[in-house]
Amino acid sequence: TDCDAIEGERKSASEAYKVAFTVPDGSVDNKHDGPLTAGTAYTYRVRCKKGSDYSPYSNEKSGTP
Repeated sequence: TDCDAIEGERKSASEAYKVAFTVPDGSVDNKHDGPLTAGTAYTYRVRCKKGSDYSPYSNEKSGTP
């Protein structure tokens, strides 16, 4: 709740994590991630940004669109 922004990273089996979205003010919705390829499994992790500091990464969560 004290984040300036939430940063989300995404990877697939063939690529490393990279920033997929940054949501200001901690207001998460589903409009910030894309484009995705149907049938490809993606893994996500997020972290809080406060000023120039970052929290540890969250647990990973995977899904396939």
